Parts: sequence; structure tokens; C-alpha cells
Amino acid sequence: MKFPGSHGFFPVKPLAHLLVLTALAASFAPAQDDSRDENRSFNLGAGSVGISFGNSPVHHGLRFNWRDSNLEMINGVNFTLWKPSEDLTGTINGFAFGIVSPAAAKVHGVSVGGLAVLTKDELIGLSFGGLAVVNQGRTTGVTLGGLAIVGKGPIQGINLSGLACVGEDQMSGISLGGLALVSQGMVSGLSFGGLAVVGNGGMTGLNIGGMACVSNGNVTGVNLGGLAVVGKGGVRGLNFGGLAVVSEGTVGGLNVGGLAVVGLGGIRGLTVGGVGIVSKQEITGINVTLGDLRGEESDERSKITGINVAGYRIKADEVSGFSIGAIMTRSDVAKGVLIGVYNRVTGTQRGIAIGLYNDAAELFGVQIGLLNRAENNPPFFRTLPFLNAHF
Repeated sequence: MKFPGSHGFFPVKPLAHLLVLTALAASFAPAQDDSRDENRSFNLGAGSVGISFGNSPVHHGLRFNWRDSNLEMINGVNFTLWKPSEDLTGTINGFAFGIVSPAAAKVHGVSVGGLAVLTKDELIGLSFGGLAVVNQGRTTGVTLGGLAIVGKGPIQGINLSGLACVGEDQMSGISLGGLALVSQGMVSGLSFGGLAVVGNGGMTGLNIGGMACVSNGNVTGVNLGGLAVVGKGGVRGLNFGGLAVVSEGTVGGLNVGGLAVVGLGGIRGLTVGGVGIVSKQEITGINVTLGDLRGEESDERSKITGINVAGYRIKADEVSGFSIGAIMTRSDVAKGVLIGVYNRVTGTQRGIAIGLYNDAAELFGVQIGLLNRAENNPPFFRTLPFLNAHF
């Protein structure tokens, strides 16, 4: 029997091609709610090796799919068009590309998502998400997020994001957040946040925050904050805060605060505070401020020890070493050399005091100034001009 189309009236061959394409398109259709359709695929090759079109759960080679669902294992190149199913399963080893977002429980290799890269347990290798890279597990390698990198597990390697890097666990390596870098765990390595670097579990390495470097734990290494460096547990190393370096614990090393350095648990090393240096406990080392060098009252005696220079005042329970308080030095106990307009020791002074007016309740040393008072001298020698002494 002949069809009219055999003489050009009806296109038999193109119709056959159309029927084949329609069948293939049906095989490529996205997974439906019916479980019978979830793993439909059209494969070219031997078994699960070769080229696969559709939602094949296991494949080795080149695989194209509309949306991944019930994934088990893909080795090779995986390409998807649409967002994944809500439950992320399986492992992709090799290359994972998605117009919207490649996704699996684990991705090892190179992953690129037009909008995002999504993983549940582990992301290892080179990853780029146009908007974000989001992983609920461990992230390792080179990770790039147009806007953000978000990880519930550890984030390790090179991490760069336009707005923020955010982790609920430790963050280590080279990490950059255009606006902020925030971790609930430890931040270590080279870290930069346009506004802030925040490591609630502590910070170590080189950390630069446009406005601040902040931690509830210890801050160590080299830390630069445009406004402040704050370490609740302690601050140690080389630390610069445009306004302040602040800690409830000990501040040690080289510390510079444009206005103040505050280490309530003690200050050690070379310390420069524009307006003040403050501690409730011991301040020791080389301490320079244009304002107030002060050991506040506390349950323990406050001490200032070393080379101390203050443009206004040095005040502590005990001051020892070489101390210059341009206006005043005030302490209960003083040892060493005191230089200032007014040097007042309410207890024992041992050493030398040089100023316009020097006053000590108990002197064991020398006072040099316009007027000098030593209350433990005999009445006639208690207050003398120019020079007073008691040994």
C-alpha cells in the first residue's frame, strides 16, 4: 500500500523523525510525583556507562537531566537544568553543572551553578555559585559565591564571596567576605571582611576587618580593625584598632589603639593608646598614651610595670619601672623612677621622683622638685624645696 506522501504529498520520513523525538522528549520529561516515573532515563552505552538522558540514579560518563531526584552515584559529568528535589541524596564525582543549581548529598570535583551550588554532607573541590554556595556539611577546596558562602560544617581552603562568608563551624584558610566574614567557630588563616571579621570561637592568623575584628574567644596573630579589635577571652600578637583594642582578658604583644587599649585581665608588651590604657590588673612592658594610663580598682591590686609614658596621668595601686605621667602619677606603692608635674604616692615610694610637687606617705629614696613632701621624715624635714630624701 502506498501513501500519498511517498510522492511528496505527505512527508512520511519527517513524521517518523517527529515520532522518535516525541518519544525521546517523553523520556526526558521531569520526574513526576508517581514513583514509577522518578528514575526514567534514556541511556546510550553499556548499562550505566556512557551517555544518559534523564534521572538515572547511577551513571558513569556523561549525564543530562532536567532535575535530579533520588540520586545515588554519578561519576563523570552531570548536567541539570532545573532546581533539585528537596531531599538531597547521592554523590557526584567529577563535574557537576547546573543552569539553576547542581545538588547532591556529596559533590567531589568541579561544581558550577548559575544560581547556587547545594550540598548536604560534603563539598570538595572547586565550587562556584552565581549567587551562593550552600553546604550543610564540610566544605573544602576553592569555593566562590557571587553573594555568599554558607556552611553549617567546617569551611576550609580558599573562600571568596561578594557579600559574606558565614559558617556555623570553624573557618580556615584564605577567606574573604565583601561585607563580612562570620563564623560561630574558630577563624584561622588569612581572613578579610569588608566591614567585619567575626569568629565567636576565636581568631588566629592574619585577620582584617574594615570596621572590626571581633571574637568571644581569644584573638591571636595579626589583627587589624578599622575601628576596633575585640577579643573577649584575650588579645595577643600584633593588634591595631583605629579606635580601640579591647579585651576582658589579657592583652599582650604589640597593641595600638587610636583612642584606647583596654585589657581588664592585664596588659603586657608594647602598648600604645591614643587617649588611654586601662586595666583592672597588671600593665607591664612599654606603655605609651597621650591620655590616661590607669589600673582600675578591682579585687586584685592593679599594677603598672615597665616603661610607662602618659600625656595626662598614670594611676594604679602599684607603679614600678620608669614612668612619665606628664600631669600626674598617682599610686599606693611606687618603685623606680617617677617623672611628672605631680607625683603622689599614698603608701611607700622606693626610688626617685622628679616633678614640680612630689608627695609620699613613706619615702625610701629621693624627691627632686620645687616642693617635696615625705611624711615619714622628722617634722622639720617633711616638706622641703628642691630636694628631699629618706633612706
